[in-house]
Amino acid sequence: MTANLLAGLPPEHTRFVQLPNDKGHNAAWDFRRSPDGRFYVSVCGESDLPLSALLYEYDPRSGGLSLILDVEKSWIVDPRQMPPSKIHTSLDFLSDGRLIMATHNTSPAPGHQQWLFEQHYEHPWEGYPGSVVLIVDPDTRRSRTLGIPVPRESIYGGILGDDQRYYYFLGYMRGHFYRLNLETNEVKDYGKVSEFASCRLIKDGKGRIYGSAYTGELWRYDPGKDEIEDLKVCFRSPHGTKYRRALIFGLNSPRGTLFLTNNVDGEMLELHPETLEVTRHGSVHLRPEQPRNPYLRHAIGGLAADKDFVLYYGLETYHGADLMRLVRWDILRGGEPENLGLIAPDGKQSHYVCEMEFDCDGWLHLVDVCGAYSPYILAVDVARLSAPGEEAPAADIRAIAEPDMHMNADDDAFMHIEAESTRTLPLHRHMRWKDTAVGYMRLSGGKLYGITGGERVCRIICGSDGDMPEKVETLYEGGGFLSGADLADGLTAVLTTDGRLLLLDPVVGEAVKVDLPGDLTGGRLHFALEGRAIAASDRDGFVYELNCGTGTASRLDGIRLHTSDAHLQRLDERYWLLSGTGTRLLKYDRTTGRAEKLGVAAPSIRGRGFAATLTGGALLTDGTFVGGTRDGMLFALTPDLRRSTGYGRLYSAGALRNFVLAGDDVVLGVYGGSADAGHVFRFSPAGGFADLGRPRVVKDNAGQREVDSEWANIHHISLIAYSPQEDCLWVASTEQYGCAIRYRGLARSDS
Repeated sequence: MTANLLAGLPPEHTRFVQLPNDKGHNAAWDFRRSPDGRFYVSVCGESDLPLSALLYEYDPRSGGLSLILDVEKSWIVDPRQMPPSKIHTSLDFLSDGRLIMATHNTSPAPGHQQWLFEQHYEHPWEGYPGSVVLIVDPDTRRSRTLGIPVPRESIYGGILGDDQRYYYFLGYMRGHFYRLNLETNEVKDYGKVSEFASCRLIKDGKGRIYGSAYTGELWRYDPGKDEIEDLKVCFRSPHGTKYRRALIFGLNSPRGTLFLTNNVDGEMLELHPETLEVTRHGSVHLRPEQPRNPYLRHAIGGLAADKDFVLYYGLETYHGADLMRLVRWDILRGGEPENLGLIAPDGKQSHYVCEMEFDCDGWLHLVDVCGAYSPYILAVDVARLSAPGEEAPAADIRAIAEPDMHMNADDDAFMHIEAESTRTLPLHRHMRWKDTAVGYMRLSGGKLYGITGGERVCRIICGSDGDMPEKVETLYEGGGFLSGADLADGLTAVLTTDGRLLLLDPVVGEAVKVDLPGDLTGGRLHFALEGRAIAASDRDGFVYELNCGTGTASRLDGIRLHTSDAHLQRLDERYWLLSGTGTRLLKYDRTTGRAEKLGVAAPSIRGRGFAATLTGGALLTDGTFVGGTRDGMLFALTPDLRRSTGYGRLYSAGALRNFVLAGDDVVLGVYGGSADAGHVFRFSPAGGFADLGRPRVVKDNAGQREVDSEWANIHHISLIAYSPQEDCLWVASTEQYGCAIRYRGLARSDS
């Protein structure tokens, strides 16, 4: 049994430095030693106060502090918006001695009761305008702001490349990986690499950058290839923990490997960069101590190695209060984690250690955050420490319940779709990330049959209860999925990115390739016509009748779609509905080849009639057409197309699309495009227009903590499918690192 777990670090071997918190700053999320031996620490706000970040230089020998940067004075902070409250895991060093960093946010706007970053994501005045990248000269104190590289996004971690023209960073909300060219200010988006909120980036000896998804899947960016590689390596929990499992700390070892560990209930991996072989060294916890409850943040805090590569880190523990202990692990020489004592100088219990660094004298400096006494730096002469014996005095432990600033306990703050049961299907675990975007779904016999593919066309089969596909197979290698639609005979037509047409039965899976005329390369498929014919359109919006059996197509006169996302609605065998220019609605007659302007118009925001294009719609059983526009306006047309009723706008931006029937007089649909935080909505003439929420499974929400499902965050929804018989809704992602979420028994209190 591990001896004396209640003992504190011996005070004679420590030095306490209080970081400035007179304005309410309670955190410090970046603490770095520069190549020339100087130390820098960011002082941050993570509370109910609208604070901006500060950056100090820290003297490791005297404990002295010198203010380098006040972000509020270097960037415009609107008093109604969320402030740049943090510099978070993004501080790095240019070769000329200047510092580069990015701001982050977990503090509310002045008028907000709590941090509601997602809830205000698209609010033009009260949201977060976006993180700022700054370059600072620590000697002159002069700062240069490079502006906001990604609007509305908060940067959660950054690192300079070996080629210092490039600064790489991660987005908190969307989970994308980006590169900023410091010479041209060009931003490149490499796509989704995490559900959200993963911050740590580390380079190997050849400048390749490693990171992970929030749920622990490791990936690598190779600047030479300029692409992301999914390593298909994931942190494992011996207890099935489904809390924060992202890569949180990493070190380069003397033998050319990377030592990597994850947030909660963590393990220590050793990754060999050339072979990608992984050595699993086991849990970071003391032997045989185990987490009391992984969902209560039994986390690792900080990671550093001394000159002999002996590891030191904080470990969250529980003895009547949440606090950290210091642990030592001589991992290269076959040792085990060793307790050195609780971090509670003079009773100032450490709530969490964000970072730790060694100085040139061998002292370890660790930074406490988010507790009753935070932030502070505790310097420890670790060379004088040994495991405390039975005679060592106990630390001064006080039961302090810290407020949880991330939990949304108020029902009014919930973002997620509510249902009787929720299950995430993480396709990224079982497929190549680039092929996980779902383009087509069919529900049959209680199963989902889907077509996916960014670089190839794949078929997936998913059961009604599992959390992994029953089957994944490649149907076509030449190109990825571009567009798909069902034919009248039960088959499905799939248009590929290389201009081929596939005919297949999603349930059976066999695909037949059909050559297409070049005009339809890059086009779209809309809906079935008679036999094996289908309505299709080309890049320029011209519409065709496509014979899927022969691959021949005839262009139709008198009809054209004016935007790439314009919706074409089949009313019956003869008539189609579509948008003209502006707010015009047209009824197209197939027999005459002419389009007639309706006497009613699509609803629009005044002055934005150019954004009134029909982008989605469905017919109710009685013939009523329910449609949505590019500007997010919902409306209904009577079966005779003579009267229109408008129902307003779901949000301030984003199209309404992907309408599906959920009953005789109920439709479900999707709000938002690639830059929006997508929502699912419900409409019925009796119940009106209701926002069902975001497809997001987040255990930081109290209502979802005990949901038996993996985490998920679908920012850009590709499509939805619904089974009325099972009251089962599937929502799928259109991004790489994709997933689908199944909801059974949708909440109906809002309609």
